[in-house]
Amino acid sequence: MFLNIMVLAGFMAAASPEAGRSKIQIYTVETPPTVVKKADGVDGLGGEFGKLIAATLKKSGKEKDFEVVWVPWKRALLEVERNPHALFFPFTRTFEREYKFNWIVHLADVDCWLYAVDSNIQITDLKDLRKYRIGVLSGSAREQELLRYTGKNSKVEGMTEDLGNYRKLQSGRIDIWATHPTVMAEAQKNFISQGQSVRTVRSLKKLFSQSLWMAGNRDMPDTSRNLVQTVFGWGGKRSIKPPPMTSGDFLDGTLL
Repeated sequence: MFLNIMVLAGFMAAASPEAGRSKIQIYTVETPPTVVKKADGVDGLGGEFGKLIAATLKKSGKEKDFEVVWVPWKRALLEVERNPHALFFPFTRTFEREYKFNWIVHLADVDCWLYAVDSNIQITDLKDLRKYRIGVLSGSAREQELLRYTGKNSKVEGMTEDLGNYRKLQSGRIDIWATHPTVMAEAQKNFISQGQSVRTVRSLKKLFSQSLWMAGNRDMPDTSRNLVQTVFGWGGKRSIKPPPMTSGDFLDGTLL
């Protein structure tokens, strides 16, 4: 009799929707100061965007249905493309990506700027970008757009850790760094705190604006989609146009 009860209980647990549902993985990468890893799990999400996601999860009471996974940027992109239960933030919404992902939460619109320390470096035309070694976050929308402007044989150099480009800029291993102003400020603060001598960094040109989101796998099953929608909502429609390629548009700072 006891054995029959145990078998029945096991069957009921297996048949439960909760038992068969996988956790939803939230992939993210440290991009100080917007996303900072303080510890593992939801409580370890720091930075402006990290705190927003953590607070939303805790408020929903569904925190245990999600798993925060810290990985390099390219790995996060790979996972959100192939894992039907995956989310990824912060992720730039672009024309090319528009129909490849579900767009869940709009985090912010940020500008991407070009920075240099050499006073002789000037950008007056798109073709000027081809002259210089440009550091950028590997696999990012910034890298993709720079390659659009400069061609595949350009001197664009991707790094998996964007803050490392500040060290390369200071040491002269790259001529220009393409990044967000907040990332530049964070890198400079960290560099100074280590007692390093700092060469003056100047802003060359606004490259374009980026729309940062939390995105989800395009083929997310209904059970996961419903859970995500309950916790975060589901991003509204937004028209994303491909950036213009003319020198005039570039010089006016109207890209994207």
